[in-house]
Amino acid sequence: MTLSLDPSVVQRLAYVRYLYREGVEQSTQPPPLRSRAITSFHDAVENLIGLVAQHLRVELKKNTEFLGYWEAIKSQYELPKKEQMRRLNDARVALKHNGTFPSSHQIEQARETVADFFTTVVPKVFGIDLDSVDMVDLLTQPEVKRLIRAAQTHADAGDYIHAMAGLSLAFEALLAYYQRGDGAPRWSPFDFGAKLSPFDEPRVPSPGSFSRLRKIGDFMELAQEALGAISLGIDYPDMARFRILTPQVHTYADGRKRYTAGAAHQETTPDDYEWARYFVIESGLRASKADDLQAMMNKAWQADLKTREPLRREWLDSVLPENTTVSVFDVIDTGD
Repeated sequence: MTLSLDPSVVQRLAYVRYLYREGVEQSTQPPPLRSRAITSFHDAVENLIGLVAQHLRVELKKNTEFLGYWEAIKSQYELPKKEQMRRLNDARVALKHNGTFPSSHQIEQARETVADFFTTVVPKVFGIDLDSVDMVDLLTQPEVKRLIRAAQTHADAGDYIHAMAGLSLAFEALLAYYQRGDGAPRWSPFDFGAKLSPFDEPRVPSPGSFSRLRKIGDFMELAQEALGAISLGIDYPDMARFRILTPQVHTYADGRKRYTAGAAHQETTPDDYEWARYFVIESGLRASKADDLQAMMNKAWQADLKTREPLRREWLDSVLPENTTVSVFDVIDTGD
């Protein structure tokens, strides 16, 4: 039954996985915010069964409802867990239309049901495990994608400290991608000033000093990063957690990159790595909404290059009729 997968199918499977992971993250939030997980789990399942129908070339009736997919696809594949999915759909309807918040038991039950559904359906229909679909394929930032994949090679070898260093570099590359501008203009609305350098004058005293200049410099570095991330829609508390989990990697003049791993970093777990990896991917997806703005700036820059003489005009509050005669008294300010 398995058909060959094209890149668009893989990308949609990656999106399904993203929606599910988003639901898992939402399920850990305090009530009532965790209720959003029900909608994300439902969206993930709905996207998958729609893809299953398309992949198996099943003709659907117009406006097929959620539970109608089980009957529609039956001739090609028997979708499992219809009754469990009915409960998930009921919980979504109750939340969306009646404002009834799901219990923690309902949310946990939905998470387990959806996970089991994916584990059963995806290998049967697509011939792969959903966990093997890399959400990195959804990213639009080339260097970020490269560094995440490089980090994964170290994680696969069990070197999670080094893998976390790679994720740290990937996140820095993500911020830099938008801060420096993509293309010739080399300007971006996400750039909040030049970075401080140890060679700037006047010299800033060493860290830990009580110098006013030192304090201003420390604040500027923290504020630049926070503003850059928040302006791209990146979750700041999650970024703070990411910074705690990952070592800070320093790049030297000769291009070498080094970091120091303390005791906490040496205790990095696979779960820590998976969370950090998902954070960078999610941040990249959130930031990609700025891609259109970057393209707009490049287009404007290219247009300005072709302009030999810019148009200069004086602002007038209203349009003057063509046949209006303006007297000298209308244009001379008498000061009265």
